[in-house]
Amino acid sequence: MSIFDALLILTVLGSIVAIFTSGYFLLRRRWQRARRILLVLAISLVLYTLVLLSVALLSPQRILAMHQNRCFDDWCISVERSIKQPSIGTTTTAHGTFYLVTVRVSSQARGITQRATDAQVYLLDAGGQRYDPDSNGQQALDATRQSGPPLDTRLAPSGSFTHIVVFDLPKSASALSLVVTHGLFPEILIIGSEQSFLHKPTIFQLQS
Repeated sequence: MSIFDALLILTVLGSIVAIFTSGYFLLRRRWQRARRILLVLAISLVLYTLVLLSVALLSPQRILAMHQNRCFDDWCISVERSIKQPSIGTTTTAHGTFYLVTVRVSSQARGITQRATDAQVYLLDAGGQRYDPDSNGQQALDATRQSGPPLDTRLAPSGSFTHIVVFDLPKSASALSLVVTHGLFPEILIIGSEQSFLHKPTIFQLQS
């Protein structure tokens, strides 16, 4: 747990205490006391939000190369390969170009099994346009049994697997990068977190 994790916990607990305390004073009709507590709470939350946004906007974007791990605690992921092709199988043709991105998921845990039920990936192009995985292309690849286990597969201690994600991108898309998210809450509220509100996402630069 980082200092900013602890700060968020203290902020949440402090807010709960302040709300209940002010409610108590309101019931006792001690308006001034309740008002002071709520004012301090409001100022504290505004200051926390300002620090959260300032750190997010001023932090540089983290750029990872292929084969480099990005870890969320003991759950790690890397990009191993990226290829493009016009179709998958004989029946599924891309509207633009299919990009097949192979990711390697691994566990650094030594004594427990784990899974990432909320892990998601998407692509960004040079203009910042987001592209989510293509469901039709993914189903076609899954039918060939070449895509590997899904991202939320349970991992044994120190285990790993590879998974191929399918994207359908315009032929003009360039300078592609992959973004991995691992759930928004509570990361979106933690100061300095790479998934905090308005923070530039960590990206894997793709090479095809």
